[in-house]
Amino acid sequence: MNSTTCNRLPDGAAAPRAAAAAALPFAQASHGRRAGLIDAIGGALDGVRPHLPGLVAADAGIGTDAALRQHDTLRNWLRMLSDALRRAEVAALAPSADAVRTVPLGPVAAVGTHATAYGLTGVHVMAALAAGCPVLAASSTVGHSGVVLAGLVDGALASCGLPKAAFTLVPGNAAAATTLLGHHALRAAISRDGRIPASERGRLPLLDETDAREAAFILPGALNGRAEHLGALLLAHGGPGMLVAAVNGNGFVDLREILADAGRFDEIAASAVIGQPGRARYNGAGLLVRCANCAELPALAGVLEPVSCASLHLAPADAALAAGLLPAVELMARHVHINRFGGALLPTPAGAIDAIGRFRRPVFHHAAGCHWC
Repeated sequence: MNSTTCNRLPDGAAAPRAAAAAALPFAQASHGRRAGLIDAIGGALDGVRPHLPGLVAADAGIGTDAALRQHDTLRNWLRMLSDALRRAEVAALAPSADAVRTVPLGPVAAVGTHATAYGLTGVHVMAALAAGCPVLAASSTVGHSGVVLAGLVDGALASCGLPKAAFTLVPGNAAAATTLLGHHALRAAISRDGRIPASERGRLPLLDETDAREAAFILPGALNGRAEHLGALLLAHGGPGMLVAAVNGNGFVDLREILADAGRFDEIAASAVIGQPGRARYNGAGLLVRCANCAELPALAGVLEPVSCASLHLAPADAALAAGLLPAVELMARHVHINRFGGALLPTPAGAIDAIGRFRRPVFHHAAGCHWC
């Protein structure tokens, strides 16, 4: 298969069956072999850099320079994923006695629309492949450039001797996506626009790229030192589901004024949320939570619903408070960012490890032992 064709299956049932058949041999590929796949995709992107961004730009109605930046961003992300896998390969050669074994989740569906075809092979799709999960990418907006990108992945799989069904581009209309998500072979889903049917949200582990919910805890030293800066970042990056907690004081007043001018955050006392946690649930706006003292910060974290992402904002003077708050935040959120709003993955070594880990799960082996008497 060349770079201008790809495997478009005619229905939403055959593709998951093929992905399920590919799941075991793909999972058995070593970290190094999967790194080779990611490198091969990156090399293919290098080869089409002179003309693919122009094709993407034409399909998406954007400037070629903008498409080129997306191309190079994806290429850099692939380098990070490959480096993470090669480090894991080295570690696997001499595992520690208490190392936790992880395995891929299995076939993953990536559904929804995206601004350009580069989203078809975006951050989480490539991380799922790096983790060893077959991906079924469904989109009604890929255009010819998306078909070319899918063909590049197809060619990389073939060159590495890996199962062809480890990546499949399938019809992406709403009905086909619903059929795909309902298939028993699926083990997880990536949503690009939040349009996962309610019936599937409880069944499949879901990575929702549009989930803007975040619990941000701004500690007093950071708040008093950079309230205006933090307010500007919140307005730039804070989504409608964001909760921001801070201790009442001079810095809080400054932060409140900045957010009030934009009208995107409602204010509530931490004691009200601690007494009735349901008041912190998503209501279409951000929530600014006013804490009477530092003790209310961990108490608040202890009653909030689980979220994918939380953040701590601190200055050196906040170190002791942060150490006491962090355990409560870790119980609430899987991904914790320090001095950064927003859950978007950054193209860093830590970001690559995080991304791959989202598509793997731990497995524990137990040797036969003595029976209880």
